[in-house]
Amino acid sequence: MSEKPKSGRAVGLGGSLRRFGDSTLGLLQTRMEILALEWAEERGNLARLLLAVFAILACLQLAIVVGLLFLLLAVGEEHRVAVLGAAALVMLIAAVGGALGLRAWLKRRRPIFGTTIAELRKDREWIRGRS
Repeated sequence: MSEKPKSGRAVGLGGSLRRFGDSTLGLLQTRMEILALEWAEERGNLARLLLAVFAILACLQLAIVVGLLFLLLAVGEEHRVAVLGAAALVMLIAAVGGALGLRAWLKRRRPIFGTTIAELRKDREWIRGRS
């Protein structure tokens, strides 16, 4: 005599193991899909960031060289050393400001794979609450 479930689900230990395995695989599949999506977003963000940084640096370097040449040609010979010193100071201040701005941006941006980590944290809390 076998037990026939009313809802069409398998009964007993085998059915429970199958449902547990199916749930676990579904959970892992969802987490991997989230991870893959976040990885694609971060890869795109990194490529865009590197392209922008290289373009900005190239333009900045060219502007600094041309600007210094213009400045040195525009001032008299007796003031050229002072102009070079002032230009170097301005560039140093700009570099420090840029580095501090970049550091602040990196601190406030959301962490890589933040959504995946949050979901895994929720999963662990749910399991701890159930056990």
